[in-house]
Amino acid sequence: MEEAWELLVEKLAPPGAGRFKGERFSAAEHSASDIVSRASVLPMFGSRRLLMVKSVNAWKKEDAKLLKGYLKKPAPSACLVLAVDGKKSDLEKDVQKHGCVVEFAPLTERSAPAWIQQRARRLGKGISRPAALSLVELAGVEAHLLVHELEKLSLYTGERRSIEEGDVREVVGSQRSFTIFQLTDYVGARQARQALTALDRLMLAGESPLGVLALLARQTRILWQVKDAQARGVSPSQMAQTLRLPEFVIRKYVQQAALFSPDRFPRIHEALRQADIAMKSTGLSPVTVLEDLVVRLCSSERKGGGSLSPFP
Repeated sequence: MEEAWELLVEKLAPPGAGRFKGERFSAAEHSASDIVSRASVLPMFGSRRLLMVKSVNAWKKEDAKLLKGYLKKPAPSACLVLAVDGKKSDLEKDVQKHGCVVEFAPLTERSAPAWIQQRARRLGKGISRPAALSLVELAGVEAHLLVHELEKLSLYTGERRSIEEGDVREVVGSQRSFTIFQLTDYVGARQARQALTALDRLMLAGESPLGVLALLARQTRILWQVKDAQARGVSPSQMAQTLRLPEFVIRKYVQQAALFSPDRFPRIHEALRQADIAMKSTGLSPVTVLEDLVVRLCSSERKGGGSLSPFP
């Protein structure tokens, strides 16, 4: 989205306007009436005025109705960008009549490898699918991090036109991947002290609490899938094809899955869900929520049963 905005700025910047950056607003702070008024004012310099409004789905019905009226006859001198968070907006049909709708879907483990290959071509490089899969495994699916790692790989490979899996292993830091495997190992073995140390390393490495929670959720999901596949007699190579992960990574998950009983995964999943709610809707420190989560995961399901209680 940021790159698309920068292209619009570059396209609409008046000649000689070195500081032209467009105008950016938040729907939480500016009403539709204010935005329509601004869009209707002729630009002081150049032929176009560029405005972006973030989170327009936060507007009330009255604001949406007013904006729909503007969209029927938009100001010819204005380029109005409406950014929607999450769900689709009812404004899309009205926008398509006079402009266009562009979707910026977040990367997933399934879509990231193809995106990496496409992005590498911008740098004049080719990257093999195994290398792209390894990059996802080591760096995750955050677009800006993947771009940063691709730039490093481009410099590392120099005049060579292709990036291979060995290059990724050599260049991309694996501390993140190694530590999350450590954390899951300790949770599986119910070693709370070691698990908290691994958690602390992830935080010191710059991971956000929500990012660590997402990593734990990802690990749990894959381990659950591997455990289920093992019970059905699926081979590691077949798992690798289905989950679209390198086989050596699948073998790590197979080793970890042995630490978990099948009925433990629903409990872990529920604890992760509770932690996500606690981080987003309570006044608790996200780091405290994570630490409490790790301790509870390490102490859950001992002999005698029991369940995970909700976060306070």
